[in-house]
Amino acid sequence: MSEQKIAYEKHPVTPERKKELRDKGYKIIDAQFAPEGYEHPEPAKGKGAGKPSHGLRIDDIKAKLAEKGISFNPDAERGELAKLLDEAE
Repeated sequence: MSEQKIAYEKHPVTPERKKELRDKGYKIIDAQFAPEGYEHPEPAKGKGAGKPSHGLRIDDIKAKLAEKGISFNPDAERGELAKLLDEAE
């Protein structure tokens, strides 16, 4: 019996990404449980895949902005906050 391949992926995972990974035989587990030094065997490609805000919820984006000392409007929409994070150095 062969061992199932595992892909640790940031959640939430889009339906398209789930299908892509499952079609290749991967079981998907939240990236927060990835072992130290893990390198994804099938890195995401396409729009937004390499951006710091990709896959993050609005509260997570706000936390990252606060960590970096970037001021933001707490009532801002996700897109505006994501743009701030993605453009930060």
